[in-house]
Amino acid sequence: MAARGGGVQWLGGFHSVLETLRGKPGSAKELLVEENSRGPESSEAVQLARAAGARVRFVPRRELDRCVGGGRHQGLVLRAALHEDESLDGLLARFPAEDRKGLVFVALDQIQDPQNLGAIARCALNLGARALILPERRSAPVTEAAVKSSAGAIQKLPVASVVNLGQALERLKAEGFWVYGADAAGGPAWDKVFNTPLVLIIGSEGFGMRPLVRGLCDELVGIPQASGGVESLNASAAAAVLLYEIARQNTRNI
Repeated sequence: MAARGGGVQWLGGFHSVLETLRGKPGSAKELLVEENSRGPESSEAVQLARAAGARVRFVPRRELDRCVGGGRHQGLVLRAALHEDESLDGLLARFPAEDRKGLVFVALDQIQDPQNLGAIARCALNLGARALILPERRSAPVTEAAVKSSAGAIQKLPVASVVNLGQALERLKAEGFWVYGADAAGGPAWDKVFNTPLVLIIGSEGFGMRPLVRGLCDELVGIPQASGGVESLNASAAAAVLLYEIARQNTRNI
């Protein structure tokens, strides 16, 4: 299934281009490189693109500017198919039951800002989560903005698109997953024991998790804040803190 809002798009910048070529070389269609560019990033991009069978062209800077609508591209622009979503069945097939010790998925409940989606994907990849789960509705799709915000990380993670997040969580629980929800009402994350395999749910900044999703959590986990702070952490910052604690416990227990 093609990614919602995805299709073939232009990606600009070293991280987005190189991580796409490294992680999903088959998605690459055409690489544009600024004329006279001889940096190591450009050289690697050209090598990877040619190995992937993509067309490579050296063009004036104005052509790269046009492709990305005047956005920042650092002399590299790649035309590529963005992330292809997969089904929950397909995701589970990637990770057989006997190989799920320490397995972490991240589910997003109504995260609609592509910048947040990208930032969470970057945290997830760097802190050991193995996949993202996104609802088909009221969720930011994988677009150029999300790829750029993730520094290309979202191109290296499986993304499962589900019609109903609640039903998906019930299925995962039946498969032996624990479900933890980020919520200010939950106890401190560092006082929790995170059992795996697990799904960590991050809700929207404005409203958190929806009541039905919240009710499916085995435990709620919070992040205590200093008394002089302002409201709560944003979604990507909360994801980073909680994924770090999960990774810390996983490293200790595996």
